[in-house]
Amino acid sequence: MAGWLDRIRMLNSPLHMLALAAAVKWFGGARARERFGLLTVRPMYAYGLFRAADLARWCGLRRVTAVEFGVATGAGLLAMVEAAGHVRRDTGVEVRVVGFDTAAGLPPPTDHRDHPELWSEGDFAMVHHDELRARLAGRAELVIGDIADTVGPFRESLAPEAPLGFVSMDVDLYSSTVAALRVFEAADPSIYLPAVSVYLDDVAMFTANRWCGELAAIEEFNTAHELRKFDVDRTLPGRRPWPHLNWYARMRVLHVLDHPRRRRPEARRGLALDEDQRRLREYGLM
Repeated sequence: MAGWLDRIRMLNSPLHMLALAAAVKWFGGARARERFGLLTVRPMYAYGLFRAADLARWCGLRRVTAVEFGVATGAGLLAMVEAAGHVRRDTGVEVRVVGFDTAAGLPPPTDHRDHPELWSEGDFAMVHHDELRARLAGRAELVIGDIADTVGPFRESLAPEAPLGFVSMDVDLYSSTVAALRVFEAADPSIYLPAVSVYLDDVAMFTANRWCGELAAIEEFNTAHELRKFDVDRTLPGRRPWPHLNWYARMRVLHVLDHPRRRRPEARRGLALDEDQRRLREYGLM
């Protein structure tokens, strides 16, 4: 629904912006199409993957890992695979894509924090996960099972050479989000990028609040971790052509404050102010 609402907002834009968007769609590169929301059906995925790739290049890396918690029909995971292809061609950074799902739909809500007014056991079941595996054709990994059981082994598979750089969180329930957030609890901070782009799907409903659902899980994570903190993405909307899209407010950044890159300065010569500004813009850090 949010995607259609965003498209309607675009149609309400001035004619010159619509003409520019059409030109970008047919003649623009991947970067331009991403900024106009034209690269994939999940523009937040393209944005998060470009953020991850740029920060990986900043760190001298050529591989990153991206995760979708909550695959359901597989539309999002396929969009992530598509976006990863664009990112690879534009930046040279390879993206390992991994999706997690129970295949059985949502577990039973346990209390008010799981939004039982919205969801019930069995919602969003993955009907044909074998067919989805075939469609992914080796371009992504699909992990089936309770996230509480599968997230630990996956976390152990992460390596500094391909750190976690983007996460989409779409598991709906507070309890499932708490389990998924364990992906950020590894002792070795170098298996993450210094800042990880995170999309929270279920934080914009009228009944969403800081005491339930994903928002509650994020607040509790921040309280429990001194050097791993979620914050808003302070670069959105920035200078992007559509300043009022729905998904901007759903983006967060997990700051890995104990990451080696954030613990000591880089050994290099001093930078001039204009050079520093140019470098920050090149890697999308401002």
